[in-house]
Amino acid sequence: MRLILAALLLLGACQPLPHPFADAAGPDATPALRPPDSAGILVLPVAAAPPLAAALAQKLRDADVPASTEQANRGSYRLESTVAEENPAPGSSAMALRWELKTASGETVGRGTSRRDDAAEGAQADDRAMVAALAADAAPKIAQLVSGDAPPPAGDVPPLVAVRGIAGAPGDGGPILARAIGAALQRAGFEVGEADARARFALSCRIAVAPPQDGKQLVTVRWALALAEGRELGQVSQQNDVPAGSLNGQWGDLAYAIAGAAAPGITELIEKAKTAAPGG
Repeated sequence: MRLILAALLLLGACQPLPHPFADAAGPDATPALRPPDSAGILVLPVAAAPPLAAALAQKLRDADVPASTEQANRGSYRLESTVAEENPAPGSSAMALRWELKTASGETVGRGTSRRDDAAEGAQADDRAMVAALAADAAPKIAQLVSGDAPPPAGDVPPLVAVRGIAGAPGDGGPILARAIGAALQRAGFEVGEADARARFALSCRIAVAPPQDGKQLVTVRWALALAEGRELGQVSQQNDVPAGSLNGQWGDLAYAIAGAAAPGITELIEKAKTAAPGG
């Protein structure tokens, strides 16, 4: 059954409008603690030690670096790792994690090796203490590599969501609202494109403005999320009265207020669809 979510949008003239481009990290955050959120790191599986990828991703997040073993976008770094047992001296053993960080286009940013020299004799590669120690040693070194500018995006990775258009908006509402919802969804962690046929989801919007009555007009904003092939997954609806004619010109920050109010509902639809789909 199609899921329909309703969001009440308050458009009163006396309400303060959001500042969508404000730095959420705050003016006092250091560059090392503000890595490029639009990039992040995709931690690829570690064949000999499956728990190690999740441990690396967690340690990177603890270091304020966006990291995941499942999600990435066109700008994400890729972290490739291998782990193997070493014999640095007769009668001793150690586990070594060798990692290499690459941009989305495949260029190496840096590489390194982390070791746990006190590995117990016969310890397995998925030993919890070993996994934790190797991840804790590697994560700060990797975090340091991504403390600067974001890497160039890979051109062959499609966006997750394509904004297909805003219909029925008076004034400049169509193009500015499309930009605003794209920005809101990107802040929620989704890669967004414009009318990209390769995208997994398509987002469209239809706006209806009722005739003036008593100096007001009822405005209905209905967002529809569909699979790329066209099957609709659900809607997010917003509705309120605005002063008559107030949307006939420039929408300005109002478009970002509308997008900001709609984004949580759209995000919920996307997450439900990703969870329900085979392979996540």
